[in-house]
Amino acid sequence: MQSLYYELRMIIFKYVDTPISLILTDRKWYAITQDPYARAEWLIYKYGKTHALFHAVRLGSDFITVGLVRILLVRNAIISRYFIQRLLMSIGSEGSWTSNLPSPIFTQLIIEGYNRDLVVKGNDMELFHYLSDPADTLTSINDDPQKLFQNLSDIKDLILNKKFVPFPPRPKFIYEDTIEYHIQLIQDRSQEDYPPKDGYENSRQLNVIARAILIYPDLVIMWKEIGYYEICSDVNDLVMQGAFLTLFPPTPPTNWIIPDIDFVVTRLRQLRNFGFQLTRVVMEETFHLFKHRLNEIGDLLLSSFQVIRNESKFAIVRSCLIKTLKPERDHENFNLLEFLINEIDQPAETALKYVLNHYNVAFKYDANSIKLSKMRSLSVNSSFYDWVLKEYGPNSRITQQCFDDILESRIWIDLKLQENPERDIPEHLTLQAFNSICSIYQKYCNDKIPFKANFFPYLKLEKSSGGSRKFYQV
Repeated sequence: MQSLYYELRMIIFKYVDTPISLILTDRKWYAITQDPYARAEWLIYKYGKTHALFHAVRLGSDFITVGLVRILLVRNAIISRYFIQRLLMSIGSEGSWTSNLPSPIFTQLIIEGYNRDLVVKGNDMELFHYLSDPADTLTSINDDPQKLFQNLSDIKDLILNKKFVPFPPRPKFIYEDTIEYHIQLIQDRSQEDYPPKDGYENSRQLNVIARAILIYPDLVIMWKEIGYYEICSDVNDLVMQGAFLTLFPPTPPTNWIIPDIDFVVTRLRQLRNFGFQLTRVVMEETFHLFKHRLNEIGDLLLSSFQVIRNESKFAIVRSCLIKTLKPERDHENFNLLEFLINEIDQPAETALKYVLNHYNVAFKYDANSIKLSKMRSLSVNSSFYDWVLKEYGPNSRITQQCFDDILESRIWIDLKLQENPERDIPEHLTLQAFNSICSIYQKYCNDKIPFKANFFPYLKLEKSSGGSRKFYQV
């Protein structure tokens, strides 16, 4: 019976996102977290056999053991020549993904590479780039794809025999108007030096992979043959974006003819048959990519999306509206937003209300809980709120819903500054976010947004806020 309980715990452990939460539960769970078999199953389930060894090394000496590596290899986790090369490039580098790798495990991995005839100086990513095409951009695919076909036998050897696979793409962080988020963003951009210290593959190198797939999609079959089943998810957005850039080149040649819907759908179906997906993110990013050409190709894109996803125009437009208003996007203009609103078969304010509800644009706290909130910033970008005010005026319900979000953010700023009078900006909030909140609040007050009864508990919290005085004057 005890062994059955242990096996059940191991199965449960595999599905836990953060094992650290179980370590402190009790001794039995602690024993599970230390079991190399349980750790191996967790890595394979969470990251796949392709990236399991990378993440084991990245997690460092508190996680990786000789036994864990041995089990991963028995479970056919991929160890490629490129993995060994990157290991050798990074070992000894302070702050790198290998900086906490114990020496016995480093030796174990190198010996394993030698045993498999995988250890050689060089860089298989650069070799793949050279063999597939030295061009760096997805837009150059139509120029001269012949080099890849000339070197196809060498590329096959690199993938099938040397097990070449890129490292996983860098995770994306959830946007926040915090100093910490922007520091993380700066750190991520600094990682674009090659090889990156955090070990994740840079976008430039992943673009090389995506470009090669667009030229010769059967590369996906080769990668799946060696067990790299994550290839489509790792480069999905880049491949789909590249497909649209080749269909609608940013600088069309003189003999270019706009493709019809059948041609576009055929190309997208070809990629879908290999495992790539026209996701909601891809659709919105494609619209955004061509936001200055929507009059020319907007309807064609939308019709193609309907065919591929087998969804109504309403469903596609509504999902794209949500992605268009993501908080991190600063709108240079509102071509895309206006295009999507004009395409939807219902009143614009109804569609926008659905999107605002998705982002929880409303009062999120009450007069007591807001005092305890560590962060309260705008739910979407202030430029959108400015556009709503100009388009719909101060008496519109959609405008008033926006103002609820603005007002609460402004009140939160005043409360935090009252708590810390020595500060000019609340802790954690960026200067840009601070200025955006104050500026858009001023604009809405100047346009005399109607006072609502539920404003009063917030406003009476302030003792001497310039913001509240401004509102009381309107």
